[in-house]
Amino acid sequence: MAGSATILTELAKRKSPHGRVMAVSMMKDEAAYLLEWVAHHLAVGFTDILVYTNDCSDGTVEMLQRLEELGLCYHRENVIPEGHKPQPSALNHAQAEPLVQSADWVLVFDADEFLAISHPSGTLDGMITDAVNRGANGIVITWRIFGSGGVVDWSRAPVTEQYLRAAPPLWNKGWGVKTLFKFDPDYWKLGIHRPSIKNKWLETDFPDTVKWLNGSGLPMEDYFKFRGWRSIRRTLGYDWAQMNHYAVKSVDAYAIRKFRGNVNNKKAKYDLAYFTIFDRNEQADEGLVKHGPALRAKLAEFLSDPILAQLYHDSLAFHEARLATLKSNPGYKQIIASLRAAHETPYSALSSVLFTQPLPPVAKDMVAQLRAGGHSDREIAQMIAQSPLIAAKEAEIDAADAAFYRELGLTPIRTSPE
Repeated sequence: MAGSATILTELAKRKSPHGRVMAVSMMKDEAAYLLEWVAHHLAVGFTDILVYTNDCSDGTVEMLQRLEELGLCYHRENVIPEGHKPQPSALNHAQAEPLVQSADWVLVFDADEFLAISHPSGTLDGMITDAVNRGANGIVITWRIFGSGGVVDWSRAPVTEQYLRAAPPLWNKGWGVKTLFKFDPDYWKLGIHRPSIKNKWLETDFPDTVKWLNGSGLPMEDYFKFRGWRSIRRTLGYDWAQMNHYAVKSVDAYAIRKFRGNVNNKKAKYDLAYFTIFDRNEQADEGLVKHGPALRAKLAEFLSDPILAQLYHDSLAFHEARLATLKSNPGYKQIIASLRAAHETPYSALSSVLFTQPLPPVAKDMVAQLRAGGHSDREIAQMIAQSPLIAAKEAEIDAADAAFYRELGLTPIRTSPE
């Protein structure tokens, strides 16, 4: 066993010309996908990976502890203060974490997100080098939403090989971002989608030194230094990188996720409407398939450690037992039927949906009223997607954004997909 530990430790001892390039994530019950996520991001080029966990029951914590013993990543318990939510709590811990404070570049992202590099170099180092040569100190990476691809059954196959269909690039509801940036804890406060400049520096020359590029290596607009969590039409770009967001996975996997909760403790997050919004499969995207052989080789090296292998197989057995229990419930078939119906909602029907995050209270109230009125889940999904009320709420938010842009001297443009 000592020999396997030595081999695995050597895998993690890569260097970058850009210093420590760190991935920071938060997880809850992600053991079934953890090894693939870690393997992929070590292969992409991160030198360090730090994961915070809360309320896990499937072996995620034990697997991360073993990965840390093997020198492959770091694990920290997310101790959540009373009245706080898990994700902001983890970011506060990360802000004060010496490992993060000593990092040179940082990217905060989730367990259902995989960084896909399209830069000509094919590497994270090459992309950062190109950005630095252009005078930049950050890259704003836009989501590409991946759907179920029609996959219903649970599978042990890698996520990046199972789900190969995604939303069209111009689907603006899927334009959330994650930001890879040159980190200095004195100037920056970590955030979910992008960091924020600390208040004491806002009225200094520091904001003028912030030069971020979009996912195609083009300059971001200045407003994004101060505000925003998603791309707009003028800032969208995928030529260098995108963040593959596997928000739903298979119907079985989604059902497990719905019942086990999530890192933000939003109990109603994984409802039918969420699946309807995120199950986008209009275009093939096999950008990560080329990494399949290297990924499988790295996973095999991970599993050469008998302790990690046992923890991994135990976690799979745990999730499969949980799924079997769910399937024994008479209501499970109804859930599956509803999700399959939601899968059939056309992309064009989603043009007026406000959020790619959980529905706002007004929409949830509408769902409850429609359900009480005897409408089917499929009808509800369609009605919510096409609701003038939700469209009006989106217009209200867009109007506020447009006013903000005008104050900065920018001319807002329509960002609807063409």
